[in-house]
Amino acid sequence: MTQEFLQDAMVADLKELFSHERLKNSLGVEREIQIYPQDVPIRRGDDEAIDKEAPPEPYVVVRLRGGKTESDDDPQIIDAVLVACVYDPDPGRQGYRDALHIINKIYHHYSACAVIGNRWEILYPMEWVTQEEDTHPLYLTAMSLRIQAPAVHKEVPEA
Repeated sequence: MTQEFLQDAMVADLKELFSHERLKNSLGVEREIQIYPQDVPIRRGDDEAIDKEAPPEPYVVVRLRGGKTESDDDPQIIDAVLVACVYDPDPGRQGYRDALHIINKIYHHYSACAVIGNRWEILYPMEWVTQEEDTHPLYLTAMSLRIQAPAVHKEVPEA
């Protein structure tokens, strides 16, 4: 049960959670919220001219920042950060509301189930933040999660 399995489970879980939600990307195309592991993919060339869904937004990035285990018998505690980004060109600057909606939906989902993939447990506190700098027309929010992974026990061969 490695960290990448946790990340894969979170990506699948969030894809399911947002499967019926649609927002516009920077080309005005309405699409599902994209879920990316660790980072947004690098775009190649002028792919917007070919593919109107090429811009990454709206999206959530599931980033694993690190982890820690206190001893052989303790579970691993993994730090994850979820970054949500939406596009809203309106000069009223209300795009943060869609970004907050994404984070709130994740918060309520994980506070209700508290388990990812029947293996990993969400621990409190769950924290979230909004951006401090102006990135209009892109709006970002982030959520920090602590996740407990099952303890890994050494197998000692019998003598």
